[in-house]
Amino acid sequence: MEYETEEQQVEALKEWWAENGKAVIAGVVLGVGVIGGWTFWKGHQEKQAVVASDTFSRTIEALESSDASTAVTLADELADDQPDALYSAYANLAAARASVEAGDLADAASRLEWVVKNAPQDDVQLIAQVRLARVLGASGDAAAGLDSLPDDFPEAFAGLVEEARGDLLMINGDAEGAREAYLAAQDSEFVANREGLTMKLNELAVSDEADSSSENAS
Repeated sequence: MEYETEEQQVEALKEWWAENGKAVIAGVVLGVGVIGGWTFWKGHQEKQAVVASDTFSRTIEALESSDASTAVTLADELADDQPDALYSAYANLAAARASVEAGDLADAASRLEWVVKNAPQDDVQLIAQVRLARVLGASGDAAAGLDSLPDDFPEAFAGLVEEARGDLLMINGDAEGAREAYLAAQDSEFVANREGLTMKLNELAVSDEADSSSENAS
């Protein structure tokens, strides 16, 4: 639309503003609110991440200083304040190890169960499952340990899982099952201590030879 005079333009603008001004203001306010909300949320997330990282670092420092009491307290704080944070899982894995070294297997098992349920990454959950299985075995319940081992896992974890399975089967008195598990672990490219795994298989072979000689002698 063309206007003949500036007065007509002004009047048209006033009419348009009267009809649409509230919507424009509301849109601007909403836009500012969204941007402000996003900025606040992002800042809060970053602050939480810094707090979690700092608390985890202090947990490790406490463990390195043999201050297990402080370490488990810090791990508990992280678990309570930021249960979904990866650092919370890491801190409780570390605290669980300290509990094992202190002979408190019940506390270690509790922390590992927490990590299995709350860790935000599958690989961290899997590591916790394997450690939990070993703790249960050390507590005298190898059957529960075997049940807690993961059924499905990436090839990169085959050595870890199968060697743990072998150790638990040995505790249960199933030497043949342990051998199969150790061999499965040995076939994996990812074995933390291949020399130690070979020693376990060799010990089983020596045991078999001794049993065979005893049977022949009788």
